[in-house]
Amino acid sequence: MTEPSVRAPASDLAFITTGSTDGVLAALADAAAPAADPADRLLVLRGSVPRQGGRLPVTAVDESSLIPVLEDAYGLGRWRAWRRTDHGSSNMSWFVRTDAGEVVLRRSHNLKTVAGAEFECALIDHLRGHGYPAPPVERTRDGAVSVQVDGVLHMVTRLMHGRAYDPGDAAQLAEVARGLGRYHAIVSELSMPGYRERSSGLATLGQVGQEKLYAAVDVMASLLDADSGAALREDARYLADRMEQLNVGLGGRQKDLTSIVIHGSYGQSAVLMDEGRLSAVLDFDRSAQELLGLDLAYALRSFCFDGPIRRAGFGLDPDRCRTFLHHYRSHAPLAEADLSAMPDIFQAQRLMVVVKKCENLLTKQALIPRQPQDAVKFARIMDREASCIRLLMDTPFTITEDA
Repeated sequence: MTEPSVRAPASDLAFITTGSTDGVLAALADAAAPAADPADRLLVLRGSVPRQGGRLPVTAVDESSLIPVLEDAYGLGRWRAWRRTDHGSSNMSWFVRTDAGEVVLRRSHNLKTVAGAEFECALIDHLRGHGYPAPPVERTRDGAVSVQVDGVLHMVTRLMHGRAYDPGDAAQLAEVARGLGRYHAIVSELSMPGYRERSSGLATLGQVGQEKLYAAVDVMASLLDADSGAALREDARYLADRMEQLNVGLGGRQKDLTSIVIHGSYGQSAVLMDEGRLSAVLDFDRSAQELLGLDLAYALRSFCFDGPIRRAGFGLDPDRCRTFLHHYRSHAPLAEADLSAMPDIFQAQRLMVVVKKCENLLTKQALIPRQPQDAVKFARIMDREASCIRLLMDTPFTITEDA
């Protein structure tokens, strides 16, 4: 843990606070009631614009310069000590001890926008208004929900207490399933009756996503030997073909599928437990209006995986899935159309990750050319994903409580 003895001058850092979300929060508060102007509600529900581009390489942060700037922006007194969290692949976070108590500072990746921060904060406030254990967002001295330093957004939330999820505890599995059901029940009131919007996730599987896949493969195949390069291109052709099939097939069924503000990453690392109870739900960074099935697929993969290493392949424990589904449904309904679409949703979710990896690779390639070892790793990932999709095609995992 670090505690600087001298406050470094902040004059060489750009410091901008974003706008307040008062207007957004007001619209959220009225979301359950008829709105005078439907466009106001749409602004809230679609406030988190789909992320464009890829993530930049992670760079070192000069904490001695950054922390004083943020300390000045927030009315939390002195920031006495801080330390980096152990986890976090897309954001950097710190546990901070201030005069006003313990908080968490998050430094977002380059794709986080002001609109995205405001949407996230508004969603958290709405959830907390219903008693949901989401971490409250600290406002700056001028009422903003985030601070921009050198073009990067920073948010501060109150530290939520609890222990890590125990995958061997059946009671905790039931508790987190109820937690996701409760979340979906709360956010369902934000959806406008009869309003449908094409899933931005599914849209990434169309022509643009396929082009990104082929572009990334072209870069990496040139760094491999002939046989490995040919195998990578074959995997890419298979993945692109399946992307197109799902883009058309699931796209044509969207009118029958439930669309809500999903959590986006409701998994083991996003929950804290306290004496068997769900004490906190974290990581709302990926929340957006999307297909409910994507949230369910993410949660089932995280909590119901059959085996200790999820990256080794795709395997769900049917009994755990039935248990999860049973307790989820005790708090939120689940339409049969959403259930029947789950075999395709599982595939679509994995392919969305493939597109994002390709997008990130192309962004990094433009800054720092990839090396042969990067190509070997990328080819291994594509081989694994192609094998997974083939497995899901051959043995589709149908989610029911009694099958």
